Amino acid sequence: MKRWASFLLLAACSLNGTVATMNTFQDLPIGASSAEVVSSMGQPYSIQKKEGDVVEYEYIERIKIGDRDAEERHYFVLLKNGQVISKRVQQTGPIPYYLNGFDSYQMQTTQNGEEES
Repeated sequence: MKRWASFLLLAACSLNGTVATMNTFQDLPIGASSAEVVSSMGQPYSIQKKEGDVVEYEYIERIKIGDRDAEERHYFVLLKNGQVISKRVQQTGPIPYYLNGFDSYQMQTTQNGEEES
């Protein structure tokens, strides 16, 4: 019975989980309220206080290839008096070991230059 209760609690917590993506970030209008930001993008990864009653929300999106992170996007939303005044995205490129088709993981798991089947 305890297992089911734990499972149901975990499932209930994850039902309303909103994930920040490039689409939700682009759809967020300047002038949106802080409640609208959280509603469309979810809870921020971090909140930083800036000068002059400005607050910066940071969201992180991790794009995976298999089990590995291939790319990471940081979305920054600046709010003043509870309204979006600015937003920007910082994107990291492909992971260094996967540039130009070279995959160090593949190199570590193959022998004599032949791929595993």
